[in-house]
Amino acid sequence: MSSSATRLTCFALLSAIEEDLRNAILGVCDATEDARSVLSDERYDKAVGRQTKGAGSPSTTLASLIPFLDFADAYEVLSGLKSRLPEDHQATLSRFAPHLSTLTQVRNRVAHTRPLEIDDLPTVHDVAKDICAPSKAHWNSVSEVLHKLEDDPSYVLGLTISLVSDPDNAPQHNLPAPEFDETGFFGRRRELDRIKKAIKGAWPVVSILGDGGIGKTSIALKAAYELLDDPKVNFDAFVWVTAKATILTANEIQRISGAIETSLGLFASAAEQLGGKVAARGSDPITEVLSYLEHFRVLLILDNLETVLDQRLRDFLLDLPTGSKVIITSRIGLGIENPVDLSPLSDEDSTRLLYTLARVRDVKALQGRPPAYISNMVRAMKGHPAYIRWFVAGVQAGKRPEELLLGNDLLLDYCMSNVYQYLSDEARSVLRSMQVLPGRRSQGELAFLNDYSAGSIQSSLLELITTNFVQMQGASVGETSETTYQLTDFGKQYLDKRHAVKAADRTWFESRSSKLTELGMTLQAENTASPYDPKTIDIQGPGDFSVAQILRKALRDYGRGELDTALMSCREAQTLAPTYHESWRVEAFIQVGRKDTTSARAAYERAHELAPDSATLNYFYGTFLVDDAMDYQQGLELLQKAAMLTDVPPTVINQISWAHIQLCDYTAAIASTSHALSLRPTRSDGSVAITMGARAAVYGTRQHLERMRTGEAVETIESAVEIAEKARLEMLQGETSDRLVQLIDIAEDISETADEDYMAVSCQNFAARLRDRLRALDADLIARRVGTLKAVREDKKFGFVRSWGREYFFHLSDLQSESEWQYLSEGVHVAFTPDEVNIRGPRATLLRWLG
Repeated sequence: MSSSATRLTCFALLSAIEEDLRNAILGVCDATEDARSVLSDERYDKAVGRQTKGAGSPSTTLASLIPFLDFADAYEVLSGLKSRLPEDHQATLSRFAPHLSTLTQVRNRVAHTRPLEIDDLPTVHDVAKDICAPSKAHWNSVSEVLHKLEDDPSYVLGLTISLVSDPDNAPQHNLPAPEFDETGFFGRRRELDRIKKAIKGAWPVVSILGDGGIGKTSIALKAAYELLDDPKVNFDAFVWVTAKATILTANEIQRISGAIETSLGLFASAAEQLGGKVAARGSDPITEVLSYLEHFRVLLILDNLETVLDQRLRDFLLDLPTGSKVIITSRIGLGIENPVDLSPLSDEDSTRLLYTLARVRDVKALQGRPPAYISNMVRAMKGHPAYIRWFVAGVQAGKRPEELLLGNDLLLDYCMSNVYQYLSDEARSVLRSMQVLPGRRSQGELAFLNDYSAGSIQSSLLELITTNFVQMQGASVGETSETTYQLTDFGKQYLDKRHAVKAADRTWFESRSSKLTELGMTLQAENTASPYDPKTIDIQGPGDFSVAQILRKALRDYGRGELDTALMSCREAQTLAPTYHESWRVEAFIQVGRKDTTSARAAYERAHELAPDSATLNYFYGTFLVDDAMDYQQGLELLQKAAMLTDVPPTVINQISWAHIQLCDYTAAIASTSHALSLRPTRSDGSVAITMGARAAVYGTRQHLERMRTGEAVETIESAVEIAEKARLEMLQGETSDRLVQLIDIAEDISETADEDYMAVSCQNFAARLRDRLRALDADLIARRVGTLKAVREDKKFGFVRSWGREYFFHLSDLQSESEWQYLSEGVHVAFTPDEVNIRGPRATLLRWLG
């Protein structure tokens, strides 16, 4: 394994500390002293064992065993001999003692080629300087190394790491020295833990995805090394294979000689690592690798896969034997793995990385810069570790920081160019639309701008997300969240510099955007004018425009009777905007038209989950429950909620009245009618309101009389008189006038039979007042009567009405609306105009069904 300057510097200092500790032991011990008594039995046996493995036949003298002590053991031995040391040497040893545990951990990482932490080198260097500060006499080796480092830090590059250590009991591996050794690994603990958890779990393949230079290789190596030392992980081997083809220097992108360029080359390399020899000519490296993975538990790490993506690789990952796992790093996802997306470093971690690199590389042009200046530079580099490393290297090479921040074409090519070539034409079109119209865009907007179906825009966005050109973001919108998409900072910079949008494309996208805006304004105007019309779309903002126009088309198809086509449009809208409640509400409206109450209710429920506080939705859903689903109580609750949420028109109150009637709460229905009339309704809404109130009065009065509650019946008639006098005359036409005729008959019946004079007089007064309203409307209405059907001949389309002790013949042609024939049966109440002089006998004309 190649070693970084940081690791070699740590080695130089740690080995110097060990040497000085060993020399100090030898300096205070007599050559004839028994080695076992000086070292202790355990350390004696450990040193003998190390000596035997290293040199063959052992020598048990103290001088021959001391070189086989590591510095933790050497320190403990020297501490036991502390009384023999000069006082100043004892003092420096005391200064060393608090750092023993930390330095031991660093030493183990250096000796066993484990990744260094960010503070390892500073810690070792500071301890070395600290113990030498009082006197260099007792730390000659450490002082010499410190002096060499000060004069020529690069001298460590000629060293070979060789520290006394016990055998590494970790599984076999070929993990390389990580690039982050220079600074140590820091940050991204959450992502690192997620990768390890996925590997320990059931996932056979875990991918680490991100821009070029975002740190995928580094975190993969860090995860692999931590898994290597995890006692709960029982892999037999860790195998690392990379398809990295280029490296970024301060001045150019260099091609790596002998880089793997195909998936077969990748598998051949993996087979060689697993088998220890080059695969025979004609053999299948994929089969060979799968065989190893089947017979041994292997963690295979495939680095930089975007350069060798093909079907062979996907098939291989799908065929993985149970027990072995794969970690892949790539700029492009495969769609068959558990992905971990790497985001840029935070500003804090980016600043920390820059400062550490500047210190380690001794880049004085950056070390003296004020914090505000460094923070501004870090923000400009967007948290990309490769950008920061390339930037520091460029400054070290003599370039001005400002020049590197502005002229980053080389870096953009390195990070993005390998990815762009894999994009489909459809995905590239979406990128162009996002270049022309920057900012967050919904799926629906992007589909409209590119004239794509829901399926096409989703597959394109998936491509762009997995290649890190586009980032997906969620934002709360009321009770729901909306997903939007926008170009990543690096993606936008790369596209603007390497793939600028042509004028014709720019014009086309801008015209599509203008068309969408105009369409949205029209839809908003329609909704503002008629918010409680089920054929208008509720639009909360510009983000709804594109999907609203699809729903508008669905409603037009519904109006033409093309119900299946209309539902397909609803499905399209739901795919593009699954959290837009109108996509589901319109479907529910269409399902009602199809007489599919179950599907309609399911769609309404989904819509209500998404927008529980929409007044119009509560009205539409409540109306459906009352009129179609026969769930009167829940329907009433939703309608009342709609009335409380905002100022509602009489239409909503009328529906509340109807719900009360269905629940037989006639008093509440009459009260709702009075409320509706107080809102100054149009003639149409007012007519519906007074009709609801008159019906409720008739039904309520009868109910009270059946239960022998005459007083309540009289009060109900009084309420009806009040609303009849409150309503404008033209609102009393039609069914309402006949309901008033019914109430007049009932009032007069009560007047004739009431035991109390007050009730009798009151009912006579109410009947007179109602006649006055009818007479004012149309004098002919005074002649109207109400009666009960005695017989109906379905086959002959005629029947008889009994009223005032007489029977009146009627024919289908005598109905005001022939559609009411289906409701006529014996015992039903009707209103009619009597024709007493008909030559064939009394006849009922202008007959109306009253139920």
